Order: sequence, then structure tokens, then C-alpha cells
Amino acid sequence: MFERYTEKARRVIFFARYEASQLGSNYIECSHLLLGLLREDKGLFVKLLGSARPFANPAESMGLKAGQEKVSTSVDLPLAQESKRVLSHAAEESEALNHEQITTGHLVLGLLRESGPARELLEKNGLTLPSVRAALAGKAAPPTNQRTVADLRAQFGAILERLTPELEPAVVYSPHVEKT
Repeated sequence: MFERYTEKARRVIFFARYEASQLGSNYIECSHLLLGLLREDKGLFVKLLGSARPFANPAESMGLKAGQEKVSTSVDLPLAQESKRVLSHAAEESEALNHEQITTGHLVLGLLRESGPARELLEKNGLTLPSVRAALAGKAAPPTNQRTVADLRAQFGAILERLTPELEPAVVYSPHVEKT
């Protein structure tokens, strides 16, 4: 089933299973997939958002609590129906982008296509289907929280216009000029 998945994408599912077991869940839900993504691929979120830790306490933000007894990690937890759809969406996104493998970025796209707390948290942090698709296709604009060179040049120009010189311009002396 996971032949087309990159090693990182496989580890996301492994970590999602771990998160589900630690929270006492009998199923791997979309929220667990997002927690697995955040644990496994910080570089993806640096690329998408400009920050490796964009989410403050993501489990709590999604309403996850360790209410039940932890499930042994040796127990094979099944995917919830929503999680199965996320994986299906990820495969569709990979095909639509003409990618041979399913990556962690495709899993983010899958989460954005499935309603629920994981999608809400991603959208709350500025991720949308079009922006993530563009980033995976290599056509992304820089993250909104990073300044572009043009922005910095404009700010520098505005600062220079407000400056007034405190000293008179220096007179350039050249010893090689002949006097007449």
C-alpha cells in the first residue's frame, strides 16, 4: 500500500500511529497525521511557512487530550475513514503534479482537502491548497512573513530620504591637478 511513499512520508504515518497510541486513540485520525508531519518534516514547514515551529501546542489546538489509557505501540491501529481519505487525496495530488512518489507535502495537501481540526489548524497558520500546491510545484511566492529584497530596498530608500547630512560634503583633493 505504501510503495509510492517516500521514506519521510512512511515515517509520518509511523509517528501518527505513535501519537494516536500515546493519546489512547483506537484509530489514526487526521490530527495524528498532522502531529506525525510536524514531528517528522520540520523542513517542509520552513519551506511552506518560513518557520520550523509555526504551531504552538498543536495537539491542544486540535482538541486532543490523553483521556484514555495509552494503547500499546505493538497494537496495529487502523486508519480512521478520514485518514484513509487523506491518503487517497495525497495520492491524487501527487498524480496531478506529475510526481512519481507521495511525499510529506502531498500529505499536507491531503489534510487540507479533508475537513476537521487538522485542516483548521493548517489554514489558521496560513496554509491553503493553492499555496501548498504552488510550493510543491516549485512556483511558490516567498512566505508572507519573509521580506523580499525589493521590500527591503524600498524601506532603505525611504530611510535615506529622511536622513539629513550633518556634515558638509568633503572636498576631494587631487595632488595631480596642474594649477594655471
